[in-house]
Amino acid sequence: MIARQTTAAVEGRFLREIVSAVGSTLDLEEVLEGVVRLLSDGSAVHACFVYLLDRDGKRLVLRAASAPYAHLAGRIVLKRGEGLAWWALTRRRAAFIRDHALDDPRMKYVPELEEERFQSLVAVPLHGKRGEPIGAITLDTEAPREFSDSEVEFLVASASLVAGAIENARLYDETRQRVGELEQLTELAEAVAVAETLDALGPEVARRARELLGADSVRLYLRDSEEERLQCRFADPDGNDEPRSIGLSELGPEVGRGNRAARVAVSLVAGDELLGALVAEGTRELDLARTVANQAAVAIKKIQVLERLTEKNLIKDFFEELAERRPGEAIESRAKRLGCDLGAPHLVLAAVRVDDALEHGVASLARATLIDRRDESLRALVPVGAVGAARLLDDLRRIHADFGSDAAIGVSSVCIGADALGQGFEEARHALAGAALMRRDRGVLGYEELGAYKYLLRIAMEAGARDATIDAVAKLVDYDRERGSALLATLEEFLGRRGNISATSDALFVHPNTLRQRLRRIGDLTGIDLRRDDWLMVEIAVKLVRLRSALGGAEPHT
Repeated sequence: MIARQTTAAVEGRFLREIVSAVGSTLDLEEVLEGVVRLLSDGSAVHACFVYLLDRDGKRLVLRAASAPYAHLAGRIVLKRGEGLAWWALTRRRAAFIRDHALDDPRMKYVPELEEERFQSLVAVPLHGKRGEPIGAITLDTEAPREFSDSEVEFLVASASLVAGAIENARLYDETRQRVGELEQLTELAEAVAVAETLDALGPEVARRARELLGADSVRLYLRDSEEERLQCRFADPDGNDEPRSIGLSELGPEVGRGNRAARVAVSLVAGDELLGALVAEGTRELDLARTVANQAAVAIKKIQVLERLTEKNLIKDFFEELAERRPGEAIESRAKRLGCDLGAPHLVLAAVRVDDALEHGVASLARATLIDRRDESLRALVPVGAVGAARLLDDLRRIHADFGSDAAIGVSSVCIGADALGQGFEEARHALAGAALMRRDRGVLGYEELGAYKYLLRIAMEAGARDATIDAVAKLVDYDRERGSALLATLEEFLGRRGNISATSDALFVHPNTLRQRLRRIGDLTGIDLRRDDWLMVEIAVKLVRLRSALGGAEPHT
């Protein structure tokens, strides 16, 4: 009777000490260390271990241990179903092994814990206030031992106190951690907001993400649209062992576990566009990684949009300097910044009625293609490369046909050097203007295919050029526009048929008398006498008037 009272008094004293220990601090490590010490003393055992469930509830992790095993905290892991600790936790009751502990099938041998030394083992589950599992406490003795009912009650009561203290400490830790995370996320948001280039943004995101996630390393991959791969652009720490590029299918699951080290891989997505991926080794903080990735993706997209706008303006200025043949270092500087080798052969393109699909098709012709598009008109500079100009022209025609495009495209001859490229812009405009006259205003026409029009176009585009015959023929354009007639077409057909009334009337589907009336009307309006004037001069004038009329609607922006 006296011994029972003595035991009860001792246990009561230890329970009070446990209450005092767990109530004196909200630091989880201090709580666990105090629990291990007091339970070891109060239960007269040789070793005490506290296991807590990790966040996903699939592993029991050793969080505290009595000497000489304290250094193993965080390093010993029991997977679901392994060991007496899991057995007690899943069945929600204490479990005992009186002797020969290693012979019990519920045991999991852990060499680091020297379990061959221990004969008896007790495991007490830890459950929260709402009954959710938290972990388990195991106590080992070197000699066989039978735990009394009072000792069991003491351990169960202690476990209840410990579980409550662990819940409070965890809540405090999580709150403190969340506050720290919010502060770091705020700092990250401020850092990405002021970044104006990817070179400024990338290292900042990688460094801050590594600190926030508690990761061993963080790599930031960005998508290479040309190769459909993700290229490692930034890393912290900046090592050489990470893969420099990965395919879109090589990312794997967002969280990597199992035998591999902890790893998260989160896509960088802005809107519906995949920009890249954030890969962190040595962490399982998936939600935080997603938050960081979202902030980074928005910032990257903003920078990309600004860079594209800047690049578009650079290309526009570059093209204008080339087209106007402005010599100097400015052209060389812009060319270098845009990655354009002026010493390499290029083709110049000019197009109208362009849509997005055709623009992307033109961009795919060569890796370093430069494009200046405004509304439905486009200019482009395409490196010829090893494929040759003829192959590029064939590819352009195929793209035009595949897209069923309504665009008209003029293509220069091969140009090398800034001065030749200036001529190339003029040639592309000439080819585009000539396409309408050669009944190819819904396709692709090369400058070398213009034939005699190459020379006529230069005259037609000289704004100051004056000629009485041209001015006379131009009156027919105004007359046809106002009256809905076809006098210019009649004159053109008549000259083309070498003055044959019968052949011309058949081609125009009119009576010969009607044709004669039209010819007289042409003579009255223009003063041209087809019986005496030089027909070659008149025919050239007709073509030039046609060209000048076509230039107004077929010429891209300059």
